Amino acid sequence: MTVVAGVHEPSLALHVEDLTASYAQQAVLWDVDLNVPPGVLAAIVGPNGAGKSTLLRCIIGAVRPNAGHVYVHGRPYREQRHRVAYVPQRTSVDWDFPTTSLDVVTMGLYGRLGWFRRPRRSEADEALEALAMVGMDAYADRQIAQLSGGQQQRVFLARALVQDADLYLMDEPFAGVDATTERAIVDLLKDLRARGKTVVAVHHDLQTVATYFDWLALLNVRVIAQGPVTEVYTADNLRAAYGPRVVLLGTTDGAPAAAATGAAPGAAAAPVTDPDDGEASATEPSTTEARSPVA
Repeated sequence: MTVVAGVHEPSLALHVEDLTASYAQQAVLWDVDLNVPPGVLAAIVGPNGAGKSTLLRCIIGAVRPNAGHVYVHGRPYREQRHRVAYVPQRTSVDWDFPTTSLDVVTMGLYGRLGWFRRPRRSEADEALEALAMVGMDAYADRQIAQLSGGQQQRVFLARALVQDADLYLMDEPFAGVDATTERAIVDLLKDLRARGKTVVAVHHDLQTVATYFDWLALLNVRVIAQGPVTEVYTADNLRAAYGPRVVLLGTTDGAPAAAATGAAPGAAAAPVTDPDDGEASATEPSTTEARSPVA
């Protein structure tokens, strides 16, 4: 077998190894190993404060972990960042920043253009095409502050699409959107999968996991279980991640439908709240990004 120098787990789209992160000297992620194969729709699911958003931010380097390594298609993230697109939580963005939908999407091309070269007509056309793919081309010249929450989310998805990445990282892409936008995003994700792309999304709705995704990682500071949804989405694994208070609502295609009512007391519960996981934190990490539409 030929061994290529610098290549690690090349069969995986995303490989996170022994990653630990902390805020104010308290662990938010502990010894996390995550293995995502190419061409799947992967969900990262867990209770509030489990470290889900922090994990994505560690992957892209927005938060510096205490330990661990991140590989994208076998090579360190810093060598592969051009193959990765990131969609942040809407709540982490300053939507009052004075810019249009087209400008936001064009920002997705800066990795290719550089920050100082003005986009040409061909790049503007690419951005418009990406807006059309999410049904927002009619709003190209609209200020993003004037858009609804669902429309803003579509613009950010368009910015990710224009990058033509191989790996898409999305933090709560369905949060705060209406049913029409949610269906549109699901269709978009399935189209990306059909094109051989890999999507890793933080997700909060246990009842739609088995419908929207085919790969699952259950996280509560540590990885509780990971693998195909049909194998991981079980009552035992859900209770291990969320605790005995998780409510099982029946079955969906043979898998339990569930609603979380709280994290497991003492079972890998986060000692501090992940500030990006939907709850307030008493201590904000110094390494988080500024709130802006280019976050």
